[in-house]
Amino acid sequence: MVAMNEMYPPSDLASMDPLVLMKNLDHVRMTSRRLSYILQQQVHLYTPEANQLRDQIDRYVEAERQIEGEMARRRIRA
Repeated sequence: MVAMNEMYPPSDLASMDPLVLMKNLDHVRMTSRRLSYILQQQVHLYTPEANQLRDQIDRYVEAERQIEGEMARRRIRA
């Protein structure tokens, strides 16, 4: 079962090709940074919208940790 903030089930990560892992890592890093930038620029957002953006950022940051963990487990260097 996937935890609430997990984007990838561990079995999916374990079966991914190293190149796919690295591409997914790049994607989640870029997306979380883009969302953080949007949040910083949209300081006028109402609390629900800002909280939704924070939740999305947390999800991508957690995905980054998951992928980095799988890469470390396999000793893959980015």
